[in-house]
Amino acid sequence: MMKIVQTIKYFEPSKGGMESVAKNLVAGIKKNNPNFDVTVVCNNHEKNDKTIVENVLGVDVVRFKSFFYKSQPISFLFKGLKRILGEADVVNHHYPFPTMELALLKNIKILEKKNFIITWHANIQNSRWSWIENFYNPMIKRLLEAASTIIVTSPQLFEYSQILKPYQDKVEVIPLSFEPHNEIVSPKILTGKLKILFVGKLREYKGLKFLIEAVKNLDVSIDIVGNGEQEGELRTMINFTNQQEKIKLHTDVNDVELKNYYKNADVFVLPSINEAEAFGVVQLEALSYALPVINTNLKSGVPFVSLDNVTGFTVAPSNTIELEKAIEKLILNPTLYASFSKNALDRAIEFSNEKMVEKYLNVYAN
Repeated sequence: MMKIVQTIKYFEPSKGGMESVAKNLVAGIKKNNPNFDVTVVCNNHEKNDKTIVENVLGVDVVRFKSFFYKSQPISFLFKGLKRILGEADVVNHHYPFPTMELALLKNIKILEKKNFIITWHANIQNSRWSWIENFYNPMIKRLLEAASTIIVTSPQLFEYSQILKPYQDKVEVIPLSFEPHNEIVSPKILTGKLKILFVGKLREYKGLKFLIEAVKNLDVSIDIVGNGEQEGELRTMINFTNQQEKIKLHTDVNDVELKNYYKNADVFVLPSINEAEAFGVVQLEALSYALPVINTNLKSGVPFVSLDNVTGFTVAPSNTIELEKAIEKLILNPTLYASFSKNALDRAIEFSNEKMVEKYLNVYAN
């Protein structure tokens, strides 16, 4: 019986791109082979002064107590981690997770005897966390040396990463996936006022201020779905620009409501402004509902997911004018819109859970 340990910043029921992929991976592993022993080690996504062990999706989840700096959990008390790593056959670490990486470094001798895999979700050199690289990267290089395989979620992640270049022989590309909704979806035809959808955390790097500014002169409607620390600022901006009727902000949305937002939308916009947006799994969900996507030309996997002039448009980040013109093009070109919608469904199929899990299991077996 193979024992697999996943170390990740947060896990289900915490919501986010990395969390949803980890959920799909764990569920897929158990579906493929119910006898596999899977343990997830993560931080508690809620304030709690105790470490919690619980069963989620048929696997043990160890949530270590932590405090928070912005979106980053801070924890140094990984009691029991050495035992968990020691009993594992496979350790799959999801980078970045700084305090866990420090803990893994302390257990490097154990990891060197395991099938140690690093899933590289983001390049921090292109994010707001780049300032920690001078003391962070030496630690990461030591872990990369110990790793048997380094999984990147898109070719762009490797292309734009300086730290990964020396480890090219270990790198394998396994794109992320999305949770299938099991709905029958047909390509869309644009009728009436364009309905725009955004789904994600309400954070600065998501670029929602540029979307709000871009639609000031357009006859569209927008649903912004998500939670986050920027909620108050966004509501203020919507009110200040007198777009209360045009732009609706929805928080604490459940899964059924979320599906309805996807089904009722015409286009999905992901206006992220920096590489903290490493992939944008929500794009896959949007594509699977036949929604053309407008994303930004980041040095990350974002433009790899939805392709410029194939499934939508890719515009420069933080560029309100380009974003406005892209939305306007869809409004004025219903034939182009229909083509993007059809291509969206075809593109989504390439990111199935089954393909992702199969590739991971092959890596685990090596």
